[in-house]
Amino acid sequence: MNSTVLLQAVDITIPGYRILRTLGQGGMASVFLAVQESLDREVALKVMAPALAANPEFAERFLKEGKLTAKLQHPNVVTIHDIGCHNGIYYLSAEYIPRGTLKERITDEGLSVGEALNVLCDIAHGLDYAHEKGVVHRDVKPGNVLFRKDGRAVLADFGIAKAMDGSNSSTMAGMSVGTPDYMSPEQARGESVDGRSDLYSLGAMLVEMLTGKPPYEAPDAFSVALSHVTQPTPTLPVQHSWLQPLLNGLMSKMPSERYNTGAAVVAAVQRLLPTAPPGAVDVQAFENREGLSRQPTAAATQQRTRVSGKASGGAGGAEASERPWGLIGGVSVAVVAILAIALWAPWRSPQVVVDTTTATPATDAGSVGFEAPASGPEAAPTSLSESDIELALTQAEAYLHEGTQVEGKTGRQLRGDEDSALGLFSKVLASDPSNARAAAGVDAVAGFYRDSATKLCVAERWTACSLIAGYGLEARPQDEGLLELKQKADAAMRGN
Repeated sequence: MNSTVLLQAVDITIPGYRILRTLGQGGMASVFLAVQESLDREVALKVMAPALAANPEFAERFLKEGKLTAKLQHPNVVTIHDIGCHNGIYYLSAEYIPRGTLKERITDEGLSVGEALNVLCDIAHGLDYAHEKGVVHRDVKPGNVLFRKDGRAVLADFGIAKAMDGSNSSTMAGMSVGTPDYMSPEQARGESVDGRSDLYSLGAMLVEMLTGKPPYEAPDAFSVALSHVTQPTPTLPVQHSWLQPLLNGLMSKMPSERYNTGAAVVAAVQRLLPTAPPGAVDVQAFENREGLSRQPTAAATQQRTRVSGKASGGAGGAEASERPWGLIGGVSVAVVAILAIALWAPWRSPQVVVDTTTATPATDAGSVGFEAPASGPEAAPTSLSESDIELALTQAEAYLHEGTQVEGKTGRQLRGDEDSALGLFSKVLASDPSNARAAAGVDAVAGFYRDSATKLCVAERWTACSLIAGYGLEARPQDEGLLELKQKADAAMRGN
């Protein structure tokens, strides 16, 4: 029973919940609108795909992440109500927020500066709270920002969150997580991160809110991630130049040069508002809302901040907070790529770690889910630095997962050019022939095509079997199993 069957099933029974309809689906989970019967309230009910639930490590991770997120109770963070397992079905319920995402609201021209600062301050408050609780989100982006009925922005999808004290340690070394368009430099390198990485992502999101485009654009996800490491902080258009100091404090390449807390970001906005050009924002509205308590404690980091008005030009400045991070330590945030499940974006499908959109023309094999170019990669001898090797392996492993595990994307990004799993693994091996991760990756690509070709041959789909076996031989030309499958398929097509 795969995730698609699960999504369409009418006999899913989870005690205490009545499923109303489907909200979203993906290769990792299905999300339903349901009623929690004990309280008669609507919730978003996430059900893990059975194939993943069968993996004890993944199931354990699912429960750990749910419990981690459930500790966060804040107006700008989606609330988790319940998590559990019934008859082998792992599920998690959260508050249902049906007002759409920030991603859906951003136009080609972006948002008004007032709207952008509203969202920025709301999410900064949510992050400040999460960081105080020792949790790093690690995937702050417009698709993970929802809106309550009163317009308040809420941060969702703590599916790849990490405890900063390192207590949640089911990880795999060398894997970076997040979405390339918003990924901090240290995150792209697969290094340990703290809350300042989330603030970098918040800055990247600010760029998109103001301009309609993410800060760096490139033809593939790997190049985008590399741009966050190597390219300078983006320069805002002249009409928004007065906010450049704010962006610099968010997107500095060095974490030590960024704002240290979400509260510091809100304070920086407060300092900049008096320097805004006439009509850019409603300063009085901002000051009035600063007096509204966000939480019963009325703590400074939990006050509601709202800004309204339209964009204009001008200049201003901001200063970073001096507050130290007491929980950083030598925490590793590496995690298996398949754990980037989208916890609470109930109107869309859960996403994989690296979001790629490359599609290629379908061949005969496309009827069984494969899409791939006609030629294999040729890795020219090269010398890569350790950081380049790490970036290449991170991207290759993400492609490998997507191409072998994510329903609807099977076969994509596995081979065909240099920017593919096989191409990147081969490039690393050309530079470092003894690299065990790269060799294992090549073996995994070959093994995937071997298994797929075997199924096709058993079904006597000889053309597809020959084609897919050929793909596998690009990875391992002397693989006996693949050679035998191709020879068998070719002979059958000749009528032998």
